[in-house]
Amino acid sequence: MPKVVDKEQKRIDIARKTMPLLAKYGFENTPIRRITAEVGMGKGTFYDYFTSKEDILNEIVRLVFTDWIEWVIRKMGNIDDPLEKLFILVRDGSTLDATFEQNMIIYVDLWRWSVSHKGSNEFIPKFRSYLENGRNSVIDLIKEAQSKGLVKKEIDAAAIASALIAFIDGMCLHSLILKPEFDVERVCRSLFESILKGIRPT
Repeated sequence: MPKVVDKEQKRIDIARKTMPLLAKYGFENTPIRRITAEVGMGKGTFYDYFTSKEDILNEIVRLVFTDWIEWVIRKMGNIDDPLEKLFILVRDGSTLDATFEQNMIIYVDLWRWSVSHKGSNEFIPKFRSYLENGRNSVIDLIKEAQSKGLVKKEIDAAAIASALIAFIDGMCLHSLILKPEFDVERVCRSLFESILKGIRPT
């Protein structure tokens, strides 16, 4: 009886094996032949799972964002307080272990690729949608805090969310470059306490 292959899982497996290559060489310097050699498959088999090199990039982008979101959600656990959730988002979202260090390197490369307009009309909107989804999740947390009277009603939730997401991006970059001296916990706590002073009801 022939072996049944879960095509979606196989796509994920191939994409995950490709991620270290992108972290090391960058997307533009990772040809399909290098991917197939790393994964141990022929070029023809690669096209059974992906329509193009950019198709595998789309899968990798999805994994980078999904991994990050799942990591933060696990850290939040069963916490109900939206402000505590926001702090965990900022602190743990800025903390890089070995996996997230690799993912951050890929993320930076994808930013560069998008900003230089080398990405296609298919990739750039997908990348933007993941960024927007992340920002919208933060907006929801801030609005939840507003509804519970923990944050001033007049605060612009979208503006604060954008600032926090930008802060997380910057923290991750600083962690990459300045580790191990860079104290993520101290910087995040200091910033978050400062923000709370401005957005809490008086």
